[in-house]
Amino acid sequence: MLLLSMYLCVEAVAQTMPLVYDVENTGANCPVPYLPSFNELPAIGSLPDPFMWADGRGRISNFFDWRYRRAEIGTQIQNYEIGVKPPRPDSITATYSNDTLKVYVTVNSQTLTLTSKVISPAGSGPFPAVIGINFPTGSIPDSIFKNRNIAEIAYTHNQVTTYGNPQTTDPYYRLYPYLNPTNTGQYSAWAWGVSRIIDGLELVQDSLPIDLKHIAVTGCSYAGKLALFAGAFDERIALTIAQESGGGGATSWRYSHASAGTGVEEIDNTDYNWFMDSMHQFAGDNVYRLPEDHHELMAMVAPRALYATANPDYTWLSNPSCNVASKAAQKVYEALGISDRFGFSIVGGHSHCQVPSSQIPEIVAFVDKFLLGKENVNTSNISDSPYSIDLSSWIPWTTPTLSNDTSFFGKTMLVYPPDFQKDLDTTVTFKWNKAGGAEKYSFQISKDPTLKTVDKSDTTTDTVKTITGLLEGKQYYWRVQVISTVGPGPWSDIWHLRTSIPLPAMPELDSVAPYPGRDGWFRFTWNKSKYADQYLIQTSVDTTFASVFVAGSTSDTTKVLSGFSAGQQYYWRVQASNIEGAGPWSNVSSFPEAESGVKEKEGMPTDFALSQNYPNPFNPGTNIRFAVPVSSFVTLKVYDILGREVAILVHEKKAPGRYEVNFDAGKFSSGVYFYKLQAGNYAAWRKMLLTK
Repeated sequence: MLLLSMYLCVEAVAQTMPLVYDVENTGANCPVPYLPSFNELPAIGSLPDPFMWADGRGRISNFFDWRYRRAEIGTQIQNYEIGVKPPRPDSITATYSNDTLKVYVTVNSQTLTLTSKVISPAGSGPFPAVIGINFPTGSIPDSIFKNRNIAEIAYTHNQVTTYGNPQTTDPYYRLYPYLNPTNTGQYSAWAWGVSRIIDGLELVQDSLPIDLKHIAVTGCSYAGKLALFAGAFDERIALTIAQESGGGGATSWRYSHASAGTGVEEIDNTDYNWFMDSMHQFAGDNVYRLPEDHHELMAMVAPRALYATANPDYTWLSNPSCNVASKAAQKVYEALGISDRFGFSIVGGHSHCQVPSSQIPEIVAFVDKFLLGKENVNTSNISDSPYSIDLSSWIPWTTPTLSNDTSFFGKTMLVYPPDFQKDLDTTVTFKWNKAGGAEKYSFQISKDPTLKTVDKSDTTTDTVKTITGLLEGKQYYWRVQVISTVGPGPWSDIWHLRTSIPLPAMPELDSVAPYPGRDGWFRFTWNKSKYADQYLIQTSVDTTFASVFVAGSTSDTTKVLSGFSAGQQYYWRVQASNIEGAGPWSNVSSFPEAESGVKEKEGMPTDFALSQNYPNPFNPGTNIRFAVPVSSFVTLKVYDILGREVAILVHEKKAPGRYEVNFDAGKFSSGVYFYKLQAGNYAAWRKMLLTK
């Protein structure tokens, strides 16, 4: 795999950069840069240097490096702006009949269907194709494509997630329940959908012969942004035409903010259905802390072709910002020796999303050259703009002269302990394979699965590292990086392990007292047990506990149970458990039921309430009770230890009353889970433990 990866990189640095690639993301195996938290990010007043490595170690120096640098930019944009764009799923099928392409994507036992009408030229093909956002050719005159025997494919993004009203029930979010409209913008979801259309075209070659080396994507306004994101994040797209995309598209967030008084679209006022909610932390002057900007989003299209337009008659589009961002992106194309593959046009005198006559020849030239392969067509020096802006403060960096040399990007493979290894000691010896050309290795271990924060780190010339002082019962994540004389290479994959923790000690029983005002209710109390996460209490009418009368579980050292009869002799005991399992039962103690007390009248609840699940710990099913005092829209969701949503148990309006639902965790792994009840302004969390 490493040799193949190296081969692909070497192929990509030929004197003529490839016009397009066979895979969606050539940087899928590239190292993931460190992604600082908001408070760690420095302010950058100018446009960030697209040639500077994310860790600040210097600038790229050869064509070989661009693949890695491009992958870093893509990771930053996903992390700070649009959320994760998942890779191609394993289960995809497609059909083509009656001029209709259907693509079926199945993830987590959920299936999303994409249906696109295709206008295919007469003949046997294969035909170049244009994917238009919502319309077969977007907002570009279809005659440009029909006259050139180019297939037209309409992409309906609402089949992925609905414009203006994304919901967790949308098809895309059902496929990926750990993603939601809060942590993922629609541009990552919609761009994912464009990639799945291209997957479908690959699968129906026999019935729909599309020339997969010559695919374009286009859209206008918000769809122009989408076209740009789709072209940036799928390297099978040969030509991207982003028409009048405005703020958040082919513009600079920084420059738009600097001219915000003119009423342009900037981070403060863009549509946050399109972007992840956390991007709003970069509003106002915090925009300068964004580690990337959209001249780099445009540059991600390189070395493939990009044509961007703007319309100065519409202030909201932030047209001077498009001029600045385009000038910066142009420098990347120049550095790669392919300046003819990028052009931009900022001209007015026409309606929004209408193509003026001056742009028609430019679009035709890009289509002829990059969809039809006419190499003699001139697409150089297309940079129409009415603005004369001093760029010295915005683009202070120079355009490097790149070489055909190769950088060292060796990668080691982790060996021990295996992924995932559990119940290890608090002292662990880590081992990895020797990498050719390595001068030394950098080692990191963290309780954070992203390794944004590191508990222990070190460098060594050996391929073995012993770490002491790990905490009991904790999950750790580790990786290794190769360092050579020419600099650091990519990090290895991340493996994880869990140290062991002793079983809980035997709980000591404390007291039993009648619960005030409720007949048949008792409060049980015991001492805290070392290493315990959960306690299970059992009551019985006999000392052998051959049958359990009433039981309950809690993470506290007190529990109220009900249902006891007056005058009856009962026995009780408590057992503590943690992630390793259950400890010994306590001694058995007895208690009688009291005669006094007033039983609560059963009726409608007066307050919202979320009860502890029972049984707990559980395997594989458990019950969750909750109360709703007034008619409310209620959600009850389950999350894993990393805070990822894994199940939706309730998502509907509920009348006043008491409810109980079952959570079947048969398909989930052992561990701690959380569940959350949300109803109006009420929200409550509880923890539960699945043991298999």
